[in-house]
Amino acid sequence: MWQLMKIKTKQNKAYIGFILPGLILYTMFMIVPIFFAIFYSFFNWNGIGPMEFIGLDNFRKLLFDPRMSRIFYNALGNNVKYLLCVWFIITPVQLFFAYVLYIKIRAHRYLQLMLFLPYVISTSIVGFFVILIFDPNIGALNKILGSIGLSSWQSAWLGDPSRSFTIFVVVVIWQCMGAGMMIFYANLKEVPQDLIDASQIDGAGELRRFFNVILPQLVPSLTTNFVLGTIFALTMFDIPFIIGGSQGGVNNSLDFVNMVFYRYAFGGSYFGETSIGFGASISVTMFVFILIILIFQTKILKKREFDS
Repeated sequence: MWQLMKIKTKQNKAYIGFILPGLILYTMFMIVPIFFAIFYSFFNWNGIGPMEFIGLDNFRKLLFDPRMSRIFYNALGNNVKYLLCVWFIITPVQLFFAYVLYIKIRAHRYLQLMLFLPYVISTSIVGFFVILIFDPNIGALNKILGSIGLSSWQSAWLGDPSRSFTIFVVVVIWQCMGAGMMIFYANLKEVPQDLIDASQIDGAGELRRFFNVILPQLVPSLTTNFVLGTIFALTMFDIPFIIGGSQGGVNNSLDFVNMVFYRYAFGGSYFGETSIGFGASISVTMFVFILIILIFQTKILKKREFDS
């Protein structure tokens, strides 16, 4: 018994040796900055000079000041719109193509490569491609429409607030489909073949087999994709920043909360100067907002996972 305990103790020490370096780095660069952000949010500080304690004034300005709150709520609304697109458009599209690959249609290997390839392309390159296509002055799309006699269809595209958000969603679907699709595909490979064979013997068609047999087995991957998609949607920054600029495009149609944080914390938009304190209040507010959504979302999805 004593020898067994000594072996287990040695094994635990080995595990700690592997975990400790990563845990230290994670604590230094993820956990500690969260507490620093909370601390800074109570101060008026530009990052260099003296710090002035102002309590909850940064949060009051962010949530209730006519100028600041209008910008913040507009950006938050864009985040929520994109989150709904993730839930009801992007995730179903990822699931559809994962199932198409799973049933092994003709040329499915080529299709898998083409769908996953955009995910490994740098975001800055993707943004550059978007500008080359949709820019109203140098973009290829307007030139093609003009050359084939469809000048009436030409548009400002990214400069049109009614179209820019739709273009952004299409670009994100094209670039980010691969990651979620492969998560679904990996889960599909784990569906017991006995269940599928039994449904075929019972005479279930393709749609009925998918919704009644296969889909309940995909709840773990649905949970993963929904959680990752929610975090991605509420922390969006790079693509709208590249295609819409730091001000979030025309009429702030491509403005997101992380871009508002960037402008106020580092871009000098806080009454002509940078404000680390006000930027920290934005990050803390979004941290609480994301945490609340993820708690409810995970609770609901985990319940469905347990029931299935």
